[in-house]
Amino acid sequence: MRHITIRLVPAVLFCLAAVMLLSGCKSGSGRRQEQSRFRLSVSEEMKQIPLSELLPKTTGRSGKGEKEVSEKVRYDYMYGTLAGQYGRLKVAVEYLRKALAKEPNFIDARHNLGLAYYKMGRIDDAIREWMKTLRLDPGYAETYYNLAIFMLDNNRKADAITLLETCIKHDPHHLKARFALGKMCQADGKIQDAIRHFRAYQAKDRGDLRVHIALGELYLLANQSDASLKEFEAAARIDDKNPQVHYQLGAHYHRRNWLDKAIFHYKRATELAADHLDSYINMGDIYFSRGEYASALAAYNAALGIDSTNSYARRKAEAAEKKLLERDRGS
Repeated sequence: MRHITIRLVPAVLFCLAAVMLLSGCKSGSGRRQEQSRFRLSVSEEMKQIPLSELLPKTTGRSGKGEKEVSEKVRYDYMYGTLAGQYGRLKVAVEYLRKALAKEPNFIDARHNLGLAYYKMGRIDDAIREWMKTLRLDPGYAETYYNLAIFMLDNNRKADAITLLETCIKHDPHHLKARFALGKMCQADGKIQDAIRHFRAYQAKDRGDLRVHIALGELYLLANQSDASLKEFEAAARIDDKNPQVHYQLGAHYHRRNWLDKAIFHYKRATELAADHLDSYINMGDIYFSRGEYASALAAYNAALGIDSTNSYARRKAEAAEKKLLERDRGS
């Protein structure tokens, strides 16, 4: 039997600046149109800023939280934050600056003002606000994550990793940082480290399809087939319309010789992605092994319709056709 191909999903890290939305941000054409009007502005000096300058020099918290500021300050902060969530970035900046004019040491307002600036493309201003945030509260985990994204945007991977690790030091269940570290470790072939980060992610959220798929791939690379299968089964329960998940399930069941289950998932994969070459080839192999040569030939021909140069599919199609001719002559 042909070796069953287990395709791994490309290790895409994540969107960079686009993922840094104010909490609860909602998508919409109005928000996208407003953000598209802003131009990216970042100085060479800021691109090269040493990591040591970004990090706080002390560990003590000197700023104020939301419960420690006046109602008027809190009103401006909330209005600015909500404006940012709906993409009204100029309004967000206006009201967050009002809050800070009344209370310069308001930690959350500093942080959210930095987010608004970043989304407007005012990168230098954003970084300065986040540096101030960390001076006011060295334990503000989200700020380390945001600065890590800035580092990744500027191809400073080592500094990004340092910042992400600092983020989870302050908040072990910071999901975005755990996911980022997991994907970076996965891309670097650090399988056990990647598994550790994704498992930590699942300690807080077990419903993320991306994490189940990543763990399914990683367990497979670690030769933990049973654990891999469980992750892909969980992924299928979350999203029954993901062709790659169904293909992976088909391949796992195929390897275990649970052929009816394998065919079911291969078929489902081709229903969702008509050009899923390996699903057709693997179905052909199962049908061929069962002596169902007409079905095998149909599956191999479907594969050749996708890739006419596939020598394996062509050879197997010829073998299936030969078996059918022999059967017809013998009947």
